Amino acid sequence: MKNKLNLNIRIFIVLSLILSVVFTAIICVITIKMCTKKDIIDIASTSTVSSKDVIANEYIENDIDNDIVYIESLPKDEKVIKKENIKSTNSPTGKSKYYIKVNYSANVVNIYTKDKNGNYTVPYKAMVCSCGTATPQAGTYEISSKYRWLSLIGNVNGQYSTRIVNHILFHSVPYLTKSPDSLEYWEYDKLGTTASAGCIRLTVEDAKWIYDNCKSGTKVEFYSDVNPGPLGKPSASKISSNKNCRNWDPTDSNENNPWNK
Repeated sequence: MKNKLNLNIRIFIVLSLILSVVFTAIICVITIKMCTKKDIIDIASTSTVSSKDVIANEYIENDIDNDIVYIESLPKDEKVIKKENIKSTNSPTGKSKYYIKVNYSANVVNIYTKDKNGNYTVPYKAMVCSCGTATPQAGTYEISSKYRWLSLIGNVNGQYSTRIVNHILFHSVPYLTKSPDSLEYWEYDKLGTTASAGCIRLTVEDAKWIYDNCKSGTKVEFYSDVNPGPLGKPSASKISSNKNCRNWDPTDSNENNPWNK
């Protein structure tokens, strides 16, 4: 009788241990799922990206095109941080040498310098560009980070990228690799038309000019007008038909550029 009692006690202890382990495992699984869900909610609630954008592990993705930068390419302290939306004025002033106005509907970038009163009213340079559906339609922002080469979603890359706000940048027409002889020439032929996801595509020459000459803090204003600007709308060459040279941007000053030969 005593042996039978001891056996029952042992069975009870074993069953209790098994139930305890199972219960603990269930609690752990539930806790992990709740924490994961909370992390996703926290990320979404602190982001300033619009509802059209999706925050993923590696990049900010827009479902329109391939001009969105990998988030891992951005400085850690600037991820998804929107710059101040400065109220536009008819006679803007500031400390920077240049003031940039992007006419998103005409696909023209106009650069202004200061007049004798310190206002940015003197037309200096006009650039043909390609804007997109997600390009800001109003507001003024300030240039921040710059990237010699930058990975863009869609396994493409941009030369001379200058960040305006969030995932909106000035950059060259996309390249298949981080090499100047891998240009997406079919996209280059679209310059002057609305063709990007939202970034402002430029020739290499123009992207590099902004990269070299417009310091952090330079203001960039977005607007729309049927009039391209005081200097008119520049044109860009169509290069697809030239099979020997079309993988290069014809404005690229690289010594290996076949267009220069």
